[in-house]
Amino acid sequence: MCGIVGCFSPENCYEKLYSALTRLEYRGYDSAGIALLSAEGRFSVRKKKGGVASIAGEPLPGETGIGHTRWATHGAPSDGNAHPHLCGKFALVHNGIVENEAALRAELLAAGEQFLSETDSELIVRLIARAYRGDFFAAVASACARLEGSYAVAVLCADFPGEIVCARRGSPLVAGAGGGALYVCSDVPALCGAAEYICPAEDGEFVVIRGGKIGFCRADGTPIPKIFTRVRASARPRAVQAGSRMQAEIAEIPRALSDTLASLRDADFSCCRTAFRSAKRLLAVGCGTAYHAALCLRAVLEESGVFLSCRPASEAAGLCAGAGDLLIAVSQSGETADTLAAARAARERGAFVLAVTNVGQSSLASLAHCTAVMCAGPEIAVAATKSYNCQLLSLYFLAARILACRMGVPPAWAGDLAALPAAAERAFGCFPAVDSLAEALVGARGMYFLGRGADVATAREGALKVKEIAYLAAEGLPAGELKHGPLALVEDGFPVALLATVRSLARKCEAAAAEVAARGGRVALFSQYGEVLASSRAAYRIRLPAVAEALMPAVSVIPLQYFACRLCLLRGLDPDRPRNLAKSVTVE
Repeated sequence: MCGIVGCFSPENCYEKLYSALTRLEYRGYDSAGIALLSAEGRFSVRKKKGGVASIAGEPLPGETGIGHTRWATHGAPSDGNAHPHLCGKFALVHNGIVENEAALRAELLAAGEQFLSETDSELIVRLIARAYRGDFFAAVASACARLEGSYAVAVLCADFPGEIVCARRGSPLVAGAGGGALYVCSDVPALCGAAEYICPAEDGEFVVIRGGKIGFCRADGTPIPKIFTRVRASARPRAVQAGSRMQAEIAEIPRALSDTLASLRDADFSCCRTAFRSAKRLLAVGCGTAYHAALCLRAVLEESGVFLSCRPASEAAGLCAGAGDLLIAVSQSGETADTLAAARAARERGAFVLAVTNVGQSSLASLAHCTAVMCAGPEIAVAATKSYNCQLLSLYFLAARILACRMGVPPAWAGDLAALPAAAERAFGCFPAVDSLAEALVGARGMYFLGRGADVATAREGALKVKEIAYLAAEGLPAGELKHGPLALVEDGFPVALLATVRSLARKCEAAAAEVAARGGRVALFSQYGEVLASSRAAYRIRLPAVAEALMPAVSVIPLQYFACRLCLLRGLDPDRPRNLAKSVTVE
């Protein structure tokens, strides 16, 4: 959620911190702040409500600094609630949620502390200041030991210029080095282009920058050996020449699919063979878009008679994955708190955990027995687009392996996986028709997305995109459920997007179109079949490029992603920064 960064650099420390914050802003843009510590032990602080641009200005002096971009949890967005928080000789930035905040706050108030903000983060720096007896690291470790919940913190102390002490539990933290600077950060993308080498911290570990070096240790100070890895060029965000990040990332879908397919073909999944062949139960979890990808996996497996239980990760307690089971955990960032919790619980009970993520150095990848690493490249826009398509490709690839292990032969559609990048490119040909649809619906107050079979997950994803960035009340439904309640909202002009990519279900989809049209609603039909489009009552008919029906969700979603983006822009909104949302949800 929030983004944190720390930097030690003898030259241009402020500029490097500010640049990192601009790359971190997708994690939160309610407020932003920077604190620099001079060699003489003086703090210079600039923090303000609003995005990172709100703290632009003359560079602050100092060789050591921390920065923060906030997604509000405790306390409204305001200058006072912005990080860094200061107390005595300390400055702190924090990502996460302190679950025992009420008890700790009551204790500190009783001890005479006076809080200057509404945040749970401020109490951490006050705990550190109260524990300080001249040992910087010990004070931070002592305070962290009292915290319940998740956190990643970076702390400065006026008595120790040139040092940063950081800790993590449940929230991501990565160290980096490059360009004469040392970094700590809550996300790899913020270091891309700045750090040449990176190394993630594990839960319970501390990262310390001291004496021009960066090291890892336990709470008692015991050093932990680490290996830093070089940052791949493909992990660096591409420049956006015009338009929004979301538009640029939709344009990158064919390339992302091609790179992901190549990576999957080169990967070694031999350790998964036993689980693929003989797991007692197959289960999958994800949140939001990742959950919809998991639903597509379920559809393609069940079409071949292999049952998969699928849940939102936040509701995964009922899965009770255990010994002999295979759990597939899907997360773009690999840091999604609910997905991590579900995967951790499953592994502790003896399940084999297979991760699908875009970040090979993530917490989920570290936790899993095996990881399918996507090559979508950095995705900065909050609304997932290319990462969803790559999740689908990865899951289809794994489904083909599972079915081959269980049936003895791969499914017939496996050969069409290589056709997905080209089909995605052809899907861009739908965009002029989608432009017309978005222009017609710019004033709509709500809409439905309908489908049958595998199209239901795509309908849900289309509705989610419209809700996320166009702020339109939208719902994704099985088309057959329309007459069981939702039809009550259909009136003259009510818009409905209908997906019909499964030929055997096309007539049933047309029945839903007829029900909507009979009540004055407007239907936009998406199908790869010319005869289905020609015989429909739909007001808008959009021809999709064709691949094997089992794989169509990876293609049919692209016009819906573009539709949401186009509708958002027509409404005068920013598709990259939807209100109340952040890119990586690292709190439960």
